[in-house]
Amino acid sequence: PAPMPQDAEGVSAVEARFRFLGSFLGKALLDGRLVSLPLAEPVYKVLCGFPIGVADLGQVDRDKAKHLFGLLEAADRGWPDISTYCLTFEYAPSSNTHGYEAHELIPGGSEVGVTNNNAHEYVERMASFMLRDGVQRQFDALLAGFGEVVPTSHLACFFPSELRQLLGGDATVTWTREELQEHIQPRNGYDATSRTFNDLLDVLCELTRKEKHDFLAFSTGVRVLPAGGLKSLDPKLTVVRKHTDENPDEHFPSANTCFHFLKLPEYSSKANLALKLRGALQHGFGGFFFN
Repeated sequence: PAPMPQDAEGVSAVEARFRFLGSFLGKALLDGRLVSLPLAEPVYKVLCGFPIGVADLGQVDRDKAKHLFGLLEAADRGWPDISTYCLTFEYAPSSNTHGYEAHELIPGGSEVGVTNNNAHEYVERMASFMLRDGVQRQFDALLAGFGEVVPTSHLACFFPSELRQLLGGDATVTWTREELQEHIQPRNGYDATSRTFNDLLDVLCELTRKEKHDFLAFSTGVRVLPAGGLKSLDPKLTVVRKHTDENPDEHFPSANTCFHFLKLPEYSSKANLALKLRGALQHGFGGFFFN
C-alpha cells in the first residue's frame, strides 16, 4: 500500500478498500482460485506474520530504494557531501492522490537537513514510514478482511513464497511434452492418438515463454499455472474438436475459459495449427472475439 499519514482524512476510505482486498484474497485461497494481482513480496510477508524491514524496500519502490541506498554509500564514503542535495526529513509522495504533499519523518523534519552524519537515521525513518508507520492501518484492514474468511493464524505454516504461489500461481511456466500428454484431456472428436491433438502438443512445446503465458490466458483466463503445474489445473485443460462447415484451415481456435475448454479445428497440418493458434493468442485473448 502507498504510505500515508495514519491520521489523514482519507485513511478510512483506503482501509475499507484493503479490508475488501483481504476478504477477496481469503475467498480466493479458500476456493483454490488464482488471482492476477501484482502484490509485492512484503504483502505476503505480512499475511504470513513475517517481519519486514529496510531490505524489503526494493520490493515496494525500486527507485526509492536505489536512491536511499545510494545515500548510505555516499555517507559511508564521506563524499559527496549529502547536504548539497538539500534533502529534509520528509517523505514526499509521488502524487497527491491521498491528499498530502509531504509528511515529516520527525517533529520539525521539514527544517532538518540530511547530512552525511544523519543519513542512516534518515534512511531508517524513511523505510519505517514506507513499510510500517505509514501503512499500519492499511495492513491491519487487510488482515481483518482476510480473517473474515480464513483465520490468519492458518497462514503461519506458510512461507511468503508459498502463499504467493497458492494465490498467484507459478510465474515460471514450463512443461514437457510428456506432461502435456498426461494432463491435457482430448475429448469430443479427439483422442490421444489424433494427429491434430498431437500436433497441438508439439506446437505448445515450441512456444516462447511469453506465448506460453498467452496460451494459458487464452484457454484458462489466467496467465500462470497453479502451484504444482498443469496437474493442479481444476478443471483440467480439455481439447475438443471445433466443427466447421468450411475449410478448417480458415478458422481460429476458440476457448471457454470457465471450463478450460480449447476448441480446436482439425487443421490440415501442424504448420497451419501453429499459425492459427499464434494468431488467436495475439489478437483473441483480450476480449470475447474467440470465446
